[in-house]
Amino acid sequence: MDETQINREKHIHLPGLNGLRAIAALSVLLSHVFLGTFGNWNLEVVKLPIFEGGVILFFVISGFLITYLLLHEITSTDSIDIKKFYLRRILRIWPLYYGYILIAVIVLTILGLQKDILNNNLVYYLFFGANIPFISSIGIWIIVHYWSLGVEEQFYLFWPWLVKVSRHRIHIITLLILVVWITLKYGTWLLFTNHSLIYRFFAVTCFQSMMLGALGAIVYYHKNKTILALTTNHYVQTITWLYFLFSCFLNEYIPAACRNDVIALFSLLLILGQVVENKIINLEKPIFDFIGKISYGIYVIHPLIIFISSRIWIKMSVNVNPALQYILIFVWVISSTIIIAIISYNYFEKPFLRLKNRYSIIQSCDSIREINQL
Repeated sequence: MDETQINREKHIHLPGLNGLRAIAALSVLLSHVFLGTFGNWNLEVVKLPIFEGGVILFFVISGFLITYLLLHEITSTDSIDIKKFYLRRILRIWPLYYGYILIAVIVLTILGLQKDILNNNLVYYLFFGANIPFISSIGIWIIVHYWSLGVEEQFYLFWPWLVKVSRHRIHIITLLILVVWITLKYGTWLLFTNHSLIYRFFAVTCFQSMMLGALGAIVYYHKNKTILALTTNHYVQTITWLYFLFSCFLNEYIPAACRNDVIALFSLLLILGQVVENKIINLEKPIFDFIGKISYGIYVIHPLIIFISSRIWIKMSVNVNPALQYILIFVWVISSTIIIAIISYNYFEKPFLRLKNRYSIIQSCDSIREINQL
């Protein structure tokens, strides 16, 4: 293998993933605007007919992408540099993660609401354990969404090690862990109530979603033609897209305990349908790519934007047609969140991303373009 071929194999591009990130981020944002957790608009709570599984889609994408990169690394270098893996995670996640907490503390202190965030539960958020108070329903409201980031970081405490030590058996190990975890989840569902802590632990700690993404990455990496042909044919992909379009209605007929796993399965089908060449809907478009790149910022900062916007809205005492109020609020929250996320990405996150790529063994083409644009 010549040097050019080696370099080419270390620069990979998975089409459509930024588009799926965009869908996930916007669905989370839209579903939270009138949820009531982050802001009170003095309007009737509205449930939008949109996809409500954005966080689960994020989980599956994460498991797929990280596993695919790890498989490439171990094939190219015959090992996985664990130290560099964690340095990349730190440089991508930590700056905005802690930056948002600091800003939230400052804003709430100015408003005299510091007691809402400066309490004993804050320590869980500082050490990526936000899912623990979330399981007990005692989360800090302005950073309650950090539960999903906690779940991801806990998963990656063991996952790269597992891929490294079980290189040739990773497909068996992944499937085994997935089956055991799902069995434990549904076993506790049958034995305990939906509100028991042991069931909520398995329901909230969605390792099965990331494991499913990892299993999909293994199938795609090894180009299993039978499974790929079955999952990416136009009939399956059409059903998958129809499910996502009408999931807000279809999910009502799925038991609550099973809902996230159904979403995870369809999310994986969506991912596999994007990374292959022959796809029925192509998300490899500039607008999706753009929003996908800032999706982490959108997810992290949107609760504070909703909170501040709702307080300003109430003080303004806007007296217009209710339908127009909903439209104005949506336009304002979406546009302001995207603008702040763009600013964060370009002037706060990018320097860390450039540093992160110095520790990359396998680089994505998107990461290379970002460095060149600085």
